[in-house]
Amino acid sequence: MSEKVVNDRRPSGRADPPLISWIVPVFNTENLLVETLDSIAADGQPDIEIIIVDDGSTDASPARIADWMRNSTVPTLHVRQENAGLSAARMTGVKYASGKFIGFCDSDDLVEASCYRKLALLAERAGCDVAVCRSMVFDSVSHVVHDFYDAPIWDQVLQGRSCVVTSARRDPQVFRFEPNANTRLLRREFMLEKRIEFPLGLHFEDFPVHVEVLAAAGKILLLDSTGYFYRVNRPGKITDQKSERRFDILKAVALGFEAMEKYRVDEAGRAYIAIMAARMTYWCGKNTLNKARRRFFRAACEQMAAAIDASAARYCMKNGIDRREAILVSAFRAKAARFLTAYSSERPTAKFWALGLLFSWRHGRKLRRTLARAVLARVARRTGRLSPAF
Repeated sequence: MSEKVVNDRRPSGRADPPLISWIVPVFNTENLLVETLDSIAADGQPDIEIIIVDDGSTDASPARIADWMRNSTVPTLHVRQENAGLSAARMTGVKYASGKFIGFCDSDDLVEASCYRKLALLAERAGCDVAVCRSMVFDSVSHVVHDFYDAPIWDQVLQGRSCVVTSARRDPQVFRFEPNANTRLLRREFMLEKRIEFPLGLHFEDFPVHVEVLAAAGKILLLDSTGYFYRVNRPGKITDQKSERRFDILKAVALGFEAMEKYRVDEAGRAYIAIMAARMTYWCGKNTLNKARRRFFRAACEQMAAAIDASAARYCMKNGIDRREAILVSAFRAKAARFLTAYSSERPTAKFWALGLLFSWRHGRKLRRTLARAVLARVARRTGRLSPAF
């Protein structure tokens, strides 16, 4: 794959590298990308650069980029390549990046630039390899903004502190943060030294990088500030589509488990990686095509049962795992594909297939209590005697 530099408006012979190199992959987002670029440039600081990688757009995105660059004073590089996917576009951007830190932003989302600048300055001062901020969800239809689902995990780790320098060994719950490359800055030298790469041609490519980056980092900075706004409910968004590409999560999870083994992640870390893998795999299975759902969960169960060891599973059950996560981790380990298929489809037969787990002594007393409560709660909700809690 080759790319072409369309326009390079970065200063030559710069004495000091930019603080942040922003990499923005673009594919057919003509109506949104200007808003995205404006959000990155909003801080008005001269010590950033923006690298826009047009991944073979067929709409007016190239023209929008050209217009924006003509009217902007931010050092910007515009590269165009044949369509190769998000991972390839990101890695093209990394090749041209010269900043101390590298940040990623999808071309339909928004950032709070001042938050990332603070993130970079604090991380540089503390010698951190990775710096992470909070994120929120922005609904394109309702215009409602709300916290991402990992907000309670942030609260647990921060414990009221505004900024924390930690590591995955000290705070293994960082593995439970949303596995999204856009919510973090990576020190460029760290990324090159560890050969951090997004897997090419794969959807859900952030999960293995999430595991590897956090496991490999010597120091991780966490900032109690919202920097990323993730747009949902827009036409054409990949993560909103039901297709065979949902099966990509199986490969992504396998790569994540490989990174976990490579860096010898401890028991607690393995447990939290297993929880995230179970959540993401179940979500993809639930959103795959109906005709493919049973096949998906059969393959997922084989993979997860082999990857989640007994020690990590026991840690999951004993340390703050919620009811849903307990069911998912245990069901995958028990290879309960029929239960997962029925449960994800909200079929009445889910209660029948749950019996196999209830009487499986392998998964312990807590799971039996958890499954019993979940089944009873679901029955009660259907009869109107209990408000939804699961």
